[in-house]
Amino acid sequence: QMIYISRNPKDTAVSMYYYYRDNPNLPTIDTWTAFFDLFLKGDVVCGSWFDHFLSWEEHANDKNILFLFYEDMKKDLRKIVKEISLFLGLNASENDIQDICKKSSFSAMKSDTEKENSDPSHTVCALTSNRKLIFRKGAVGDWKNHFTPKQNRRFEEIFNEKMKLSKM
Repeated sequence: QMIYISRNPKDTAVSMYYYYRDNPNLPTIDTWTAFFDLFLKGDVVCGSWFDHFLSWEEHANDKNILFLFYEDMKKDLRKIVKEISLFLGLNASENDIQDICKKSSFSAMKSDTEKENSDPSHTVCALTSNRKLIFRKGAVGDWKNHFTPKQNRRFEEIFNEKMKLSKM
């Protein structure tokens, strides 16, 4: 079984920009504008957000794949945890759900990461052993603080073209 979590691509771009900017293992990106262009072309380590999303969307109704959105998790984590529990065939109690929500909230995971004295050879991600790079803001809609009106129009044009066959 697989759980696929997608995020608004504009927020993904902003989050990835900071990840690139602060990660010595990735190419140096001097400005948000430079990264924005790379992201739209898919010239980032994870490739094109659009291609990735569309390749998974084909499987959104597969029985062994649960397709979720980060924004829904931020809006109602409890509901999503219950959905995951059902998908995995677990019979989680209300106390379990509450505990999972508490421990898996963005703020709790970020706080735990900052407190943790982990083995630097242990990587959370193949691109870094610095766990602090994984959690920045976790906010929905932060793209509005970064995109210029011109960038937003350009993004929307590309999004509409690339996602025209999407059902989401």
